[in-house]
Amino acid sequence: MSPKRVYTDKEISAVLKRAAELQRTQGPGATSGLSLDELEQIAADVGIDPEFVKTAALELEEGRTDETSYHVLGGPTSIDLERVVEGEMTDEKWEEAVGEIRRVFEAAGDVGQLGSTREWILRDQTGERVHVTVAPQGKNTRIRLFYRMTDWAVAMHAPITAVSIAPIILQFVLLNLHPLLETGIALFIVFAMHMLARLAFGALSRSQERKSRKVLARLEDLIAVPEETAVVPADRIAAPQPDRIDASLLTGDAAPDHDPADQTREGAQRRRTR
Repeated sequence: MSPKRVYTDKEISAVLKRAAELQRTQGPGATSGLSLDELEQIAADVGIDPEFVKTAALELEEGRTDETSYHVLGGPTSIDLERVVEGEMTDEKWEEAVGEIRRVFEAAGDVGQLGSTREWILRDQTGERVHVTVAPQGKNTRIRLFYRMTDWAVAMHAPITAVSIAPIILQFVLLNLHPLLETGIALFIVFAMHMLARLAFGALSRSQERKSRKVLARLEDLIAVPEETAVVPADRIAAPQPDRIDASLLTGDAAPDHDPADQTREGAQRRRTR
């Protein structure tokens, strides 16, 4: 009997990938992909902690954004994230969600509700900064988080670009170089200052995007948690009834334990003994 083959990590990945492709193209009820829950289940079957799958999925999503987009300012001027999660956002879950949002963004914000849609808004001097909405969608819940950072991009790029004007003027006045060389130096200074501002805003943008995704993931987890069995309030629990005492025992009206004729004979016997 030949020994069982042991697949390497690379081969496991290839087998699962191919199996997923076959499922999509040939399997009954084929779907266009796998959900995160399905990926976590597959990972658990092969001995991988589902928490690592969730972290890897988040990193993949962030990496895909970085690879497929180039931002002149160093990062997006707004973040717009949306998810549809199976489950319901109850009042108790929303209260916990608001606490988590405030903790991550380090701000109280404003809580509101329009119909069945709940929202949390963080405002500053320029208007709405962060807007989180949670709305029911059939048996599911739609989460949307919008984060505006346009003013931060302008605030970082404008001063740094303006600072580059001074050395450009000085090199034109003091160095008296060839016009082409002076122009090249001026362009280099402007480019270097722009890259500095780009790096600074890019770091800020990535930091705020991580915060936003963390909030979104936490809301998904809260909604996916099933409601616990309702606890009956203490005032509704019926208190045990105390043992009742026969009122006749207190009034001396209890039914006789002996026959009256027996009591008469016992009384006569006590008189004879005297």
